[in-house]
Amino acid sequence: MDDRELNLKLKQEFDDPLMVRAGNLYQLTPRGQILLQQLNQLLPQMDNLWRNDELQVAESEHTFRIAGTDMDVVYISERINRITQQAPKLQFVIRTSSPRANDDLINGELDMVLTAFNDNRAGLYRKLLTEESFVVVAGKECPINADDLDLKTYLAQRHGKFSFAEPTRGSVDAALEQMGHQRTISLALPTFLQIPPFLADPHLLFSLPESFAHYLTRHFAVKILPLPFYARKLKIYLYWHERQHQHKLHQWVREELLKSCS
Repeated sequence: MDDRELNLKLKQEFDDPLMVRAGNLYQLTPRGQILLQQLNQLLPQMDNLWRNDELQVAESEHTFRIAGTDMDVVYISERINRITQQAPKLQFVIRTSSPRANDDLINGELDMVLTAFNDNRAGLYRKLLTEESFVVVAGKECPINADDLDLKTYLAQRHGKFSFAEPTRGSVDAALEQMGHQRTISLALPTFLQIPPFLADPHLLFSLPESFAHYLTRHFAVKILPLPFYARKLKIYLYWHERQHQHKLHQWVREELLKSCS
């Protein structure tokens, strides 16, 4: 049976065109999207039927597609290096995260997602990857020192922020709002790694998760200052879908990603 005959048989079987032309491309119909989601769940389970129960990590071949911000990727980079040393045939494809990343996880386009978003939809599993306190990062030429940075001084400066989740309110701004304050945002960046060049401005501050701030100090001329007020810690979760929950190789990679590197 050739592809044309198979396509016709599927359309007849499901009483639906499954795919329709949209300009020069084809798009799945709602029925086709449902079938794709079901296949994404069933095929890995069927694949497991032919797998040996004993996991051979060093010989395992698989591509893991993970979405996260550049800060998230920096955080897990040592763990991925550790994984690939033990399992050199594995491949990791990192995608820039978006607010719809968990939709792609549900649809089978991703294997794991790193995100601070809470998502309690059916079929999603998650574990806490890290819980981060906030600190202030400034350029080396910034005249403010740790002993000088009180709330009044903090509010008198200009601030930069990460604008990935613009519709949501971050921990720092939420804490300030509860105190009846608002900082002056003069710069919004789409990625964390774009921060260092702008710290040449001695009066620009960034309030960042502590581990990423320490990463910046190892590679750039910056200094860390204490945040002069309490802000709720940032929680980053590792998400995966139930279709991969029992997959032995997937389980091993998840456990390695969740292990501490200390």
